[in-house]
Amino acid sequence: MIMRNRLALLVTACASSALVSVSSVAAPPERASQAVPDPGRSLAGGDDASAIAVNPANLAFLPAPEFRWMWVRPGSSSPIPAAGHSFSLGLPLWALSTGLRLDLLDPPDAAPAPFDAPYRWVRWGLALRASDSFSIGTTLGWGSSGALALDGHFSVTTGLTLRPLPHLSISAVARDWNEPQNRLGQAIERSYDVGVAIRPLGRRMLELGAEATYFERSQEVSPRFTMGVDVPRVGRLRGEIALRDLTGPARPGIAAMAGLEVNVSGLQVLGGGVFGDAYTRGGSGFYVGAALRAYREPGVLATRRVAKVRIDATPGARAHTRLLQKLWRLADAGEVDGVALVVRSEPASSTAHAEELGDALRLLRSRGKKVICHLEDAGGRSLHVCSQADAIAMNPAGGLRFAGLSTRYFYFGDLLRKLGVQADFVRIGAHKLAAEQLALPRGTPIAAEDHQQLVDRLSDVFAHDVGGGRRIPKKELSRRISRGPFVAREAKEAGLIDLLAYDDELDKVVEEVMGARVSVVDDSPPKNAPERWGSEPKVAMVYVDGDMVDGESQNIPLVGVRLSGSYTVARALKKAREDRSVRAVVLRVETGGGSSLAADVILREVILTARAKPLVVSMGSSAASGGYYVSVGGGTIYANRATVTGSIGIYYGKVDVSGLLEKLGIKAEGYRSSPRADAESFFRAYTDEEREILGVKVKQFYDTFIGRVAEGRKLKPEQVDAVGRGQVWTGAQALERGLVDKLGGLREALAEARELGGLREDAQVLALPEEDEGLLGLALKLAGVSAGAAAQGLGPVAAMPPALLDIARSLSPFLVFEPSRPLARIEVVEEASMGGRVTVPAEP
Repeated sequence: MIMRNRLALLVTACASSALVSVSSVAAPPERASQAVPDPGRSLAGGDDASAIAVNPANLAFLPAPEFRWMWVRPGSSSPIPAAGHSFSLGLPLWALSTGLRLDLLDPPDAAPAPFDAPYRWVRWGLALRASDSFSIGTTLGWGSSGALALDGHFSVTTGLTLRPLPHLSISAVARDWNEPQNRLGQAIERSYDVGVAIRPLGRRMLELGAEATYFERSQEVSPRFTMGVDVPRVGRLRGEIALRDLTGPARPGIAAMAGLEVNVSGLQVLGGGVFGDAYTRGGSGFYVGAALRAYREPGVLATRRVAKVRIDATPGARAHTRLLQKLWRLADAGEVDGVALVVRSEPASSTAHAEELGDALRLLRSRGKKVICHLEDAGGRSLHVCSQADAIAMNPAGGLRFAGLSTRYFYFGDLLRKLGVQADFVRIGAHKLAAEQLALPRGTPIAAEDHQQLVDRLSDVFAHDVGGGRRIPKKELSRRISRGPFVAREAKEAGLIDLLAYDDELDKVVEEVMGARVSVVDDSPPKNAPERWGSEPKVAMVYVDGDMVDGESQNIPLVGVRLSGSYTVARALKKAREDRSVRAVVLRVETGGGSSLAADVILREVILTARAKPLVVSMGSSAASGGYYVSVGGGTIYANRATVTGSIGIYYGKVDVSGLLEKLGIKAEGYRSSPRADAESFFRAYTDEEREILGVKVKQFYDTFIGRVAEGRKLKPEQVDAVGRGQVWTGAQALERGLVDKLGGLREALAEARELGGLREDAQVLALPEEDEGLLGLALKLAGVSAGAAAQGLGPVAAMPPALLDIARSLSPFLVFEPSRPLARIEVVEEASMGGRVTVPAEP
């Protein structure tokens, strides 16, 4: 950091010295392509729509669409012709940005001929953002006028901007490089601009610029200096000084502008003075302007409001984290007095996710915000989350469809037997239950005990959070819940909600809770303008969500199942490791495992990444079996109390469909070069010898699993084995057994990662791998299939009965794993709260 600061100061000093030395040549010529001035905008630092004329390369850094108007009037005695109105429209399009600008120039009476007649310029800019630190742009301009000397011009201007450091920007512009000609055949002189801008504090609050324009034929130079200073809760002070006639017989002329910008959300108004003897021979002029922008800069606090956040579909893994980030942002928003959650579907897909959302609501309240929930037809997840709010309102015609937590497991043994299909699996430990779902007609006594213990643990978390939020003792809460499900009136009598109100009465409810009249608006704030140049330091969040498979990630849109591919996740970890702007990594694990090979590929990349940068693990709904395996290669492991984790173990096997084929009149005959050449075939059963050998392989894979965990957790192999063999633990149990380090959600994991990486508390989060729905998912979305779910991150889900959808989701993971692959995964469990369903771990 010290070296960077010294480099910035050295570059700035050298540039300033060069500008001063070359500025002693002569007065710059006037030119017909001069635009209406944009006061205080520097060549290297101006990132708004004015860049179309100032430096087209900077148009690439425009944060969001903007329309800008400027009127400059230096006074009738000014000899400088650049006066009038300008209208600029900028539009960023991912890596490309474009914009249009119209300059209506009305020169003062004292402007020299031939610049004393009105003229117009239309400019079209196009810029490419090659990276966060480099851009290139070009503006095409067309000049027209009733005066022949100012008519018929076609100009090309090209600029480059380099921002190697957060506090340093360097730009160069070739202006009118095609030497445009007017109707008389006279050409505009080609010129070159060079400039630097620095932000000594590293952020936009103070910016200094120095630049010069060099005219090629006349070899004349014009220096210019700019400054911008943020004024807290107002906007920004801007000023500039340009020197002219430095070598003339009289003292040098000064052309200066200074003024104030006032920012109110996406609106900017500005005005100031135009003065100096080079601008006006007597008195001073003025400028005024305004801008409408889809982004905002620091300024006047917007009208205090209550932000309305609507949840229309249960969020998947990524949509859940986006919802958390939105609530955290609202907690820090000074203009927000409260948050109204309009919940129209279960807000969380699991008890663990409900924990994290409840924490976000408590954070809002700790920052002085009021939180109100409005429910309609709600379930247990809605009650879990909203119990942390100040008040819960419900539609009088709605209800709370909840009487306690439950889980559901599907067993296909009898179905397969009737079809003539034989499932043959070898596993480590009686607690490794995943294989039982295909092999048995029902769960074993051990499975029943394990499953009931899991429900009891999840219920404890639910009772703790809801009882604490609603101020109802645990036993009393259990008694009341057991009387469910409830219509709205019964839920209110049971103390589970506070108010009955229709949707149109939400504003009234908010005012009652807030104790005053407030404005309730949808949460859609403008984007904040970046505070730093270049690649802003950030934390990468790498998702491992869905069943882990070998190869690339996939979606199964018809059932809303996501498969997490080893190559895709490994590539994302490598990208985070090699990206210099990424200072820390959070591994967000939302999987019950899958292919043991996929888990090992991902674990290797996790280990390499943790060696290069701080890496923190955040366990979501499920981080079990292979999901736990990939978690042990990093640093601190955070788990929610209700995270399903553990399940350290392996199983291996296949299904034999030869019986089914015989029922269909199909006979499969195979030929082999050795007795076990077709051992993995679907068309015959294992022999006793093969099953014995398979058991040895499974033990070897299990020992590898134990060794990886022991190494990562600094435990002895026998300690890991004691809590392994397929046993499933909640996050709270895992902490007691040394399998995780801390209880906490994504907020705590991000906070530690940012601290370890030396980042600000609000440092940007880079989500990896990038989402890709695939062609089928896109086609279904375009067809309107479950558009609401897709918008919330669930992915398209076919319109089929819920019971069939649940069964399809339970079967889908078994259809994607090859029989020759050992599996490290937890059984598929359907966790229900009557108001909503979630498949764990195969969550969309």
